[in-house]
Amino acid sequence: MEAITVESTLLNVVESESGFLVDDTNTNAVEVLRTESGLHCECFIAQLSSEECEHIRAVRDYMAKVPMQEDRPTLSQADADYYLSKVAELDDTLTANNESATKQIDRIKLWLEVETDKIQRKKDYYILALDNWMHMNEYSTKRLVAGTLKVRSQQPEIRIDDEAKVMMDERFVRVIPENRAVDKAALRKHCTDTGEEIPGIEIIVKPHKFSYKLNTGGA
Repeated sequence: MEAITVESTLLNVVESESGFLVDDTNTNAVEVLRTESGLHCECFIAQLSSEECEHIRAVRDYMAKVPMQEDRPTLSQADADYYLSKVAELDDTLTANNESATKQIDRIKLWLEVETDKIQRKKDYYILALDNWMHMNEYSTKRLVAGTLKVRSQQPEIRIDDEAKVMMDERFVRVIPENRAVDKAALRKHCTDTGEEIPGIEIIVKPHKFSYKLNTGGA
């Protein structure tokens, strides 16, 4: 639906299906919405007073002057040029808001990164102390009031640097539909059981894994 305007008491009223835009050409335009309970304006005066604000009065005056849709005036070229300038102003405001929001988001992300790092460092102190306590007491699992602690050994990681060299040892070769490939399961078991580092591999000993699970409502 095309927006329609008429001047009322030095206020321009622009109509659309959702409501009206009341503009005095000197300040920001104010929207007056059509609601089930009547006209609603969110201007400062309307929020503080039970009386109708100037924007709602302007809309009522507008509707009284041109009650029928077909009687309402169309835009002049001057009106169109003015409205286009208002669109340009609003575009500038949108751009400024987006730029401001981007800066604020970057600042918030930086704040969160710094705060998260500080919190994680504090957690690391407690976790290391709990990890050491579990080992000193030779616990693998310990239930506490606040939650449960666990310590689990991890299998070493076997990194194959030269597959051809490994496959020269038939103990660690398997055939996958007529294709020779490293039997990684056999290789891992042999290296774990014997500690032997055969040619072509590197054994990476992984530290034990410490974990905790908090009880509901735990500190």
